[in-house]
Amino acid sequence: MIKLGIKLVAFSLLLTLVGGYAGFKYLDDWAHQSSPIEGEILVELRPGLPLRSLASQLEVKKLVSQAFLFTAWTKIKGDYPKFEAGTYQFKDSVSPHQIREKMKIGDSYTPLVLQIIVPEGFTLKMLINRLATKNVGRLSDLKRLVADQAFIRSLNLNANSLEGYIYPATYSFTKMPTGQEFFQKAVKTFFERLPAHYEADIAKIGLTLNMAVTMASLIELETMQEEEKPKVAEVIFSRLAAKEALGIDAAIIFGIENYDGDLRWKDLKNKNNPYNTRIHQGLPPTPIGSVSTSSLQALLNPTKLGYYYYVVDSTDKTHHVFSKTLAEHNSLVRKLLNADATGPKSGEK
Repeated sequence: MIKLGIKLVAFSLLLTLVGGYAGFKYLDDWAHQSSPIEGEILVELRPGLPLRSLASQLEVKKLVSQAFLFTAWTKIKGDYPKFEAGTYQFKDSVSPHQIREKMKIGDSYTPLVLQIIVPEGFTLKMLINRLATKNVGRLSDLKRLVADQAFIRSLNLNANSLEGYIYPATYSFTKMPTGQEFFQKAVKTFFERLPAHYEADIAKIGLTLNMAVTMASLIELETMQEEEKPKVAEVIFSRLAAKEALGIDAAIIFGIENYDGDLRWKDLKNKNNPYNTRIHQGLPPTPIGSVSTSSLQALLNPTKLGYYYYVVDSTDKTHHVFSKTLAEHNSLVRKLLNADATGPKSGEK
């Protein structure tokens, strides 16, 4: 402390000798120079901590080059009493000016206690299992919660399930949430990410929000390619208008209790599966997974190219080939089968 006081006195003399403006200019230039940081550094600003002690901590952790310069500059600014107590995180690079601004606005750091990733197309069943393994709640309680009609209504949803209304995103928490708190945040995110005027726009084409989310979930599970989504939307609209079965195998799979990865012919013929869109006409009873904004948007901008069928591309299984006639479609299916595809094809329409 004595040494730091001597430095401050020396710096004050320097300001006097070289002139107030020149000295301040030197100090301000120094304060705006960034220095690289190795890893992540945390600084604790306790209530009532003297400025000199904070400056010393910053120098020890190599966030500032000189503690006495930080002290002098902050005293000139005269706003240290506005610094908010807390723990502050610094990484990549930082300048004394940025440190000061961060502490003035109280941009403190609170470590995360939970982070849950919900991918596109993730089902409620998958999510509940993930939440249970992360100790967000017991599996049985979470299953009851997502089917609780009073809870669903409290989220402003007119649906029988939360399926499809959990927006695909990374959810971070600084305090361990309950299952109810997690779902409240996830559904709130869904509505925040819903395109502007979406419900009014889909109403113009005869869709309720639940119908749109169900259709968007089919699109989400059918293709990973953004450019294909409006084409899949066209096929769905065309088949619904013709009152023809959609034939979407992703829905059939969703309705199989313990799906083992192999879609069998008996599954395709199972009338007891309400999600069997090869047997039952119209939309499945609920959405079949989480939906992205682009899948929702595809319903408002379907292509109008006459597409009625699509099948997995025999040369690139991550894409589909779309066709207008059954003859063209059957030709593409034979081509796929000849390319050593075996059994029923997920995505074959």
